[in-house]
This record gives sequence, C-alpha cells and structure tokens, in this order.
Amino acid sequence: MRDPITDAIDKTEDLIGHSPHPAIVAVPIGAWTVSNICDGLAMATGEESFDDAARISMAVGLVGAAGAALTGLPDYSHIPKDRPSHAVATTHGLGTSLMTASFVLRVRSHDRGERPGLSARLLAPAAGGITLYTAWLGGKLVEEMGEGVKPVQDGSLGHKTEGHDLGRERLAVGSPLGVHRS
Repeated sequence: MRDPITDAIDKTEDLIGHSPHPAIVAVPIGAWTVSNICDGLAMATGEESFDDAARISMAVGLVGAAGAALTGLPDYSHIPKDRPSHAVATTHGLGTSLMTASFVLRVRSHDRGERPGLSARLLAPAAGGITLYTAWLGGKLVEEMGEGVKPVQDGSLGHKTEGHDLGRERLAVGSPLGVHRS
C-alpha cells in the first residue's frame, strides 16, 4: 500500500499533467524576494513593521519550500545515481538551509522584543542568491538534462503536434545532456 502523500502528489500530477513541483517553487522564491525587500526597507526606514513582514514572508517561503521538497522528491527518486544529472539534482535540493537559519535567528530576536541582528539580515540575501542558483539548476535539470519530465520518464510521449512528438526522448544513463528532438 502506498502512502497518502505520494497518492496525493500522483493525483495532482494526473490533474495538471505534470509534477506540481515547478508551480510550488514559485511560493518560496516569491516569498523570500518579498522578505529581502522588506529587510531592505526596514534598514532604510527604521520601520519595525517591515521586520515583521520580512519574518512572516520568510515563514511563508519556508512552508512553500517544504511543499516544493515534498513534491520534488518523487522526481528526484527517478534519477539513477550514476547519471550526471543526479549530482545536479542533489545540489538543487539544498537551497533552504541558510533561510531557515535566518528565520530562526529572527524568531529568537522577535521573542526577546528585539529587531533582527546583522547575522539574520546577511543570511537572507545569501540564501536568496543560493535559491536563485538552485532554481537555475532546476531549469537545467528539465531543459538541458530532460529530468522530471513525466511523459519522458514514463516513455509515453503520446502528445503530437504536426506529426512530431513533444518533449525529449528518455536519456541514456551515460548521456550528460540527453537526446533532443528538433
């Protein structure tokens, strides 16, 4: 018997036609962008309400990152460990640790009635940069390496446009970039 989370992810994939992971990653990227902007506004204006907005949007991003990780794991599990894209996918999945550290520092400061310290404020833009890099890696995995493309993984490229299959052929284990159709 399969677990209910995997079943829910599979049903969502069936409904939307692909993994929900690419859609969910927009939540942490957007929320953490808002958080970094609010941090800058807090430092520029001295308004504590921007500190609160930064902390809250960071929390929203962490929840979204958990959802992105949860929905990305099934895609990740389909990549053979001996394929070059496996190492890229592993790095792609490590993007939230600095943001989590910044959030914990902010919550501790908030609980003491203090404003966020320099460490919390410096970790956030560093985490934002890493997030953008790992988002780029995610695009590389799909667009250049053909990973996470469910019809390709399943071998069912049944969709056709003017006699041409859409998508990429299944990658050979030794292929760093895969075979692309023209």
